Amino acid sequence: MSPAKLGIIFIVAGVVVVFAIQGGSLKSLFSDSITEQAVIKIKQDGVCIVEPSDKIPRQISNCQYIEGDTISVTYRQQQPSIQNHFSINNNTNNSN
Repeated sequence: MSPAKLGIIFIVAGVVVVFAIQGGSLKSLFSDSITEQAVIKIKQDGVCIVEPSDKIPRQISNCQYIEGDTISVTYRQQQPSIQNHFSINNNTNNSN
């Protein structure tokens, strides 16, 4: 077997091992986006925390909302980042 093929095999095996150790899966990496309503639970120093139905707290930097506001959030399940968010009341889009 050539060194190039052997190198590729080791790289692929390394990626699989990292996913296995972290408890992730390729399915969650390429999962569809979910959009739903969430309430701003905490706002501190310009950062808001929301907790959608999957119970994973997510943060919004430079947050213009106030605690208790209901917003629409778009995210991927089991991933901490928010792809998009906007206020339900005034439809101001604040994409990240």
